[in-house]
Amino acid sequence: MRLATVEQCSEIDELSQRVYALSGEVLQESAGSMAARELDQAYFPDLKKGKTAIVCGPGNNGADGLVTARHLHSTGYRDISVYLLAPAGHRSNLFLQQLNRAELQGLKIYNLEDDKSAWDQLAQSQLMVDALFGIGLSREVEGDFARLIELMNSNKAPTISLDTPSGLNGNTGVEMSVAVKADMTFTFGVAKPGFFVAEGPTQIGKLRVLPIGFPFECIRGVATSHFLFNDRLAKRYLPQRFDASNKSNHGHLLVIAGSPKYWGAGVLACTAGYRMGSGYVTWASQQKPIEELKSIPEVVLVEYSSELLAEREWSAVAVGSGLGVNTETGKIMRDLIERGVKNVVVDADAITVCMEEKLFPLPESWVLTPHSGELSRLLKISSHEIDKDRFAAAHQGSEVAGCHVLLKGFRTVIAFRDRAMVVNAGNSALAKAGTGDVLTGMIGSLLAQGLETLQAAATGSYIHGRLADEWVRLG
Repeated sequence: MRLATVEQCSEIDELSQRVYALSGEVLQESAGSMAARELDQAYFPDLKKGKTAIVCGPGNNGADGLVTARHLHSTGYRDISVYLLAPAGHRSNLFLQQLNRAELQGLKIYNLEDDKSAWDQLAQSQLMVDALFGIGLSREVEGDFARLIELMNSNKAPTISLDTPSGLNGNTGVEMSVAVKADMTFTFGVAKPGFFVAEGPTQIGKLRVLPIGFPFECIRGVATSHFLFNDRLAKRYLPQRFDASNKSNHGHLLVIAGSPKYWGAGVLACTAGYRMGSGYVTWASQQKPIEELKSIPEVVLVEYSSELLAEREWSAVAVGSGLGVNTETGKIMRDLIERGVKNVVVDADAITVCMEEKLFPLPESWVLTPHSGELSRLLKISSHEIDKDRFAAAHQGSEVAGCHVLLKGFRTVIAFRDRAMVVNAGNSALAKAGTGDVLTGMIGSLLAQGLETLQAAATGSYIHGRLADEWVRLG
């Protein structure tokens, strides 16, 4: 699923008007009418109860709200009230046009700047539509605007945001000091990256993407940098197995993991590799953890040596889980680089060793799987800075590492060159030791079965997160 940044949304809007002769007014009328229809379908009982509030700011998002109010009024809902917080000097031309039309149609309009009693009336609403700020907000929310958002959040009535919850950064998912917590978001044309990272997933509620008339060719030509990996894509890329196949048809994964204190990391990675479908899994470490094989008797166990990589053409290698930060791990990484092994997933201690021994850049087909703490050491910035813009941080990490970077966390972001993929699955059930080792084995297994690097990383991460979602749902 394509996502569009704030800048790309502006470009799509501009191209739609200049190249395809779709005026801003036409697009806005479409957005407001579709939002009104969706509200009618999703919140019919609440609309019938009355006291529906459309909260409008001074820009084009406020104009969207005015069109929505007008169409709801035309549908037959009469207890529709429009609340404006729109300083005169900041009103856009489209806002002024739509305000005039709303007034001519006889809608009840209250100015929150002049009518202080309107604040109390707004607080009694039984349904709220947030059209305060759109995706173009570039500064912190303060003053009466912050107070208004806090009032909306304190109301128990359902809140529906138009295009984006006001105060949420559409690119990064970070709140601009305060943001509307919506029960549902009607976004126009294409979803925004910030809906799926940082605070975005908890602020947007249920998401509806409304096609308001942007030409498909326009969206496809502009929205080329950010993508959402969802269930549909996971089903497409998951390797198919045929009844007549055998273990030799499903790849041989080499897991280089574990050390005397951390044999469990190897067990988890190997088990995940098998359960994701690898035909063979070989576990190599600097010693032989004989006792650990009782729980995974199907694994082939060997002691690591440089010659191991030359013994056969391994389908893929997963390296780093519990391996330890030491000279031996450094030697393993140099062996993998010098041997030109194509499909490698690098995790945990192997990431740290690559940093300490300055082994970057790695081959492009490899995938690095850091969490925010590991990536912060690589980029020499704080974890807090990384979480303020996970897309930018993953891109920076990919530039330094020279390969694909999978930034673990809520939500996982995968970046390489000029593209980024956010994985729409996962929750705090994964916030425990060992889940990263499982993910490493899953990605390694998919690489061994023939998936390309981005496909394997995204599909493995999605299934990993989806299992956690199902665990929480059933628990």
